[in-house]
Amino acid sequence: MPHVVIEGAGELQGLFQGFSPILQRTEQDILKVQEFYLAKSGREALLDAVVIEQGAARSFFIQLKRHETTITVRLLPATDPDKTPAVKKVMALAAGFIRTVYPASRYGKTNLQEYLDFPRSM
Repeated sequence: MPHVVIEGAGELQGLFQGFSPILQRTEQDILKVQEFYLAKSGREALLDAVVIEQGAARSFFIQLKRHETTITVRLLPATDPDKTPAVKKVMALAAGFIRTVYPASRYGKTNLQEYLDFPRSM
């Protein structure tokens, strides 16, 4: 399953407060993160994502899970879409957003390395 671990990141509450919708358009696809839902515990969050790729729209949730000093970015298993390049790119955008809010953080374990350098615009 695609995932990114962000090391040295702060609390999810900080991400919630710093969130604004993300939209990335390319010639091939449209990537959107529309909403940020924070669990009452503050240890988990869901990002409502939509990708439009080759005319087909896919809606799913990206799960953020806070551990001691890391945040794991992965797909919520209940909405598990096909792992297309657009799905991986929007996950990388979410990881990049975390790094923007917590600039001292760094990428840890991941199987999305090739997508982490994907150009971002918000």
